Amino acid sequence: TVSVPADPTAPDGKKVEVRYAVLPALARIKLGDPVFVLAGGPGQAATGVAGQVAPIFDKLNARRDLVFVDQRGTGGSAAFTCPQPAADLDEFDPQRAVERLADCARNAPLEPALLPTWIATRDLEAVRAALGASQVNLWGASYGTRAALDYLRQYPQRVRSVVLDGVAPPDMALPAAMSVDADAALEAALARCEADPACRARYPDLRATVARLLAGAKSGQRITVADPLTGRPQQLALSPTLLAALLRAPLYVPAFAATLPYALAEAGAGRFEPLAALALGLSGPVSRNFAEGMHFAVVCAEDLPRIDAAARAQAAATRFGTTMIELYAQACGALRMGPVPAEFYTVPPSGVPVLILSGGADPATPPRHGE
Repeated sequence: TVSVPADPTAPDGKKVEVRYAVLPALARIKLGDPVFVLAGGPGQAATGVAGQVAPIFDKLNARRDLVFVDQRGTGGSAAFTCPQPAADLDEFDPQRAVERLADCARNAPLEPALLPTWIATRDLEAVRAALGASQVNLWGASYGTRAALDYLRQYPQRVRSVVLDGVAPPDMALPAAMSVDADAALEAALARCEADPACRARYPDLRATVARLLAGAKSGQRITVADPLTGRPQQLALSPTLLAALLRAPLYVPAFAATLPYALAEAGAGRFEPLAALALGLSGPVSRNFAEGMHFAVVCAEDLPRIDAAARAQAAATRFGTTMIELYAQACGALRMGPVPAEFYTVPPSGVPVLILSGGADPATPPRHGE
């Protein structure tokens, strides 16, 4: 761990312990510039994904240390977590997370206003200094790319190279972008089925099915679903937020997205179990390494204030509408956040190489953000 001021404007005040893990280079004579792996979310702890991503970096790890820093508010760094919900479909509804937030915010280990990215960047620099590395390489995924961009902005002389994998730039305005990007990914999945003769023949009316599901959610349709994990029947209100979560989740994994036409057709016939299984299959591993409070603190400070009339109208024109904007606005009412410096939203020219990767079917960080 490294001890840093909780509030950068009060260096002699309360401290926070920032946890990090180092996977040492295998070579006897290693290179001095480690790779910092920055997790997504916001809300993931980097140490929580280390086991998953470390094998991908085997070749880099031969000569360089891999460093996993739990950003403040996550993992072992004063995690702002809410009580772990029951693993059932009702708790999968994002509305439940918002309802939990007010209670857990009262017991947050750090003031939520001290969790935004531009403050956490200073913790990353403290870890670099503690390791004695003159420069680092940054690899960020999803929200981790925002953290990487801000470190590059604040400490350009400390960066040797950057990889941005699925870009979430500082001006993304996440709740509005969630509707736009998920709708584009869903549209792409429907178009792929229509372009495949076998899929088109088996599921000829997927668009109409999606439209019926959305209409049912708006009317508060009640559904009965056998929980995919327990087999226990559940009575649920198919709210717009729950349906949005059920439709978005499978789009994150190509293998899940490939089965989405079948799951949609089944849901259209009143059998929601396949769609529920896809959603819970993704959310289970993610939720175990996710600090809800930190997630909302970052989005409430950095993203929600930037949603203007144009962004709202763009979201309203999608299948998902402004559901996510309204959900985050409700959540942010439980948190007191401070202003974000204007320069945080700038992306200056880089003096070092930056590799930018975007997946064309990504429902959260597609190429438009990489551009």
